[in-house]
Amino acid sequence: MQIENIKKIAILGWGKTGIALTNLVLSLKKKVYISEKRERKEFPSFIIDKFKDKEVEFEFGGHSEKFLKHAQLIILSPGINLKDVSITRIVQNLNLPYLGEIEFCYWLTKAKFIAITGTNGKTTTTFLAYRVLKEKRKRVFLGGNIGIPLSCFVLKTKPKDLIVLEISSFQLETIIKFRPFVATLLNLEQDHLDRYSDFRQYIEAKLNIFKNQREVDYAVLNRNINFLKELEKTIKAKKIYFSSSYNENLSCVYRITSIFGVPRLICEKVFSQFKGLPHRLELVKEIKGIKFINDSKATNPHSTIWALKNIKQPLILIAGGKDKGVDFSAIIPYLKKVKKINLIGESAHKLKKIFSPYVYTEIFYSLKEAVINSFKEASKNDVVLFSPMCASFDMFSNYRERGEEFKKTVRSLC
Repeated sequence: MQIENIKKIAILGWGKTGIALTNLVLSLKKKVYISEKRERKEFPSFIIDKFKDKEVEFEFGGHSEKFLKHAQLIILSPGINLKDVSITRIVQNLNLPYLGEIEFCYWLTKAKFIAITGTNGKTTTTFLAYRVLKEKRKRVFLGGNIGIPLSCFVLKTKPKDLIVLEISSFQLETIIKFRPFVATLLNLEQDHLDRYSDFRQYIEAKLNIFKNQREVDYAVLNRNINFLKELEKTIKAKKIYFSSSYNENLSCVYRITSIFGVPRLICEKVFSQFKGLPHRLELVKEIKGIKFINDSKATNPHSTIWALKNIKQPLILIAGGKDKGVDFSAIIPYLKKVKKINLIGESAHKLKKIFSPYVYTEIFYSLKEAVINSFKEASKNDVVLFSPMCASFDMFSNYRERGEEFKKTVRSLC
């Protein structure tokens, strides 16, 4: 498939990535069709009008064959689920080629990719690898699932550049030829089982990161992954290992950057200056000896386990959100320091049933109410930890919006 021969492109899903894709496709002088399941009223009129002035056509409130039949290619935003029967039927009936944003952008650059995936720690590892490489090379780009769509900058890249990419299982579902020079698998735990039929299907999506690699490429692997021997048999790239017995993120960054000849001292300099990322064990404020920590990025139980392992003080845990079908009981052995759990969101009643035999739990109808109650019930030297262990989409647009709401509420406390 040659991009030059494609004149009309449909984009399914018009969130942050979809909007970035629209700008990219327009810059390539292609006709753009936007198909979005949300209603028009959920988008500011000035944004829609801006793109309509560039002859972009829209359909809101769902996806239809009648609208999409005009396109020659469909690009899927990461949130689009190919297991959705209506989308699968449309694609099959129209016999249209489709791919994801990562694959489409890969066609447009000759830069080398460092792609990092896993269940937990992707964002921190990706950011640190980028920062370390920037110490030695001027032209290094950061993007992907970290919150900067590849579409935003791919046309600025040159063949000798590096692109450090956080990549999710959703993004890996739709790759065809995407071939990272360095592919990294941090870890694998249960996640997104509301999208995948079982854990094995989730694993298979993650392992797509290695499928197009060749002998000249590198696979950076966690030596402690359970099915390592099975995985090794399928990988053609040169294998480099890190261990989770040390800090998993830092150990992985050492190994990635060593491929590019970065001295360990540079890594240590960057690590020493790193103060953490927003929404990941982020200290928001201390009030009357009570520390409030924002861990909104914890969207699965194992992320919350990491937080509980790293906090030594007694704590009140605020959790809950959209259930992704994972096993929450994994948290139970780590509740010894937890004095109380305040629950919010769709999963609140399910979580109460699981945790109430082990710790006092209470359900609240808003995050604000849960924060205020936590402050009232916490004692000096306690921690109030917001680590939801669930997705945010029942109450918020994303984990960032959720984390900002937590921080805003904390800062309003007297």
